[in-house]
Amino acid sequence: TNLGASIGIAQLDRIDALQSRRKDIWDYYQQELSLIPKLITPLEAENGDRHSYFTYAIRASKRDELARYLLKNEIYTTLRYHPLHLNPLYKQTNVKLLNCEILNKEALSIPLHPRLTDQEVEKVVSKIRGFYQ
Repeated sequence: TNLGASIGIAQLDRIDALQSRRKDIWDYYQQELSLIPKLITPLEAENGDRHSYFTYAIRASKRDELARYLLKNEIYTTLRYHPLHLNPLYKQTNVKLLNCEILNKEALSIPLHPRLTDQEVEKVVSKIRGFYQ
């Protein structure tokens, strides 16, 4: 829509600052969450590639319990990606996509957006640490 386009164009003027803030949050999560043995943190972009820092998805063996715990502590998380081959609409194949199925059970996107304050980011990390202690 015209309204959506106007907002998008206005944000292009701020894209460097928005991306910088997202990267700062990403880096803090990487530093702190990589210390929790029961979590798998996302990979960094390879040399020559550019990362969007759009989402930060951890892998947790007790993903659903962690998501409920975080929600009780007023931290919203999402389960972003559902494998298409498991969707009844596409279930016309017997192909097993094991990595997709593992991510479907373990991946949890935690808050990552430029409006997060340092205190909110620290709270996310603190609550995840608390869940595993």
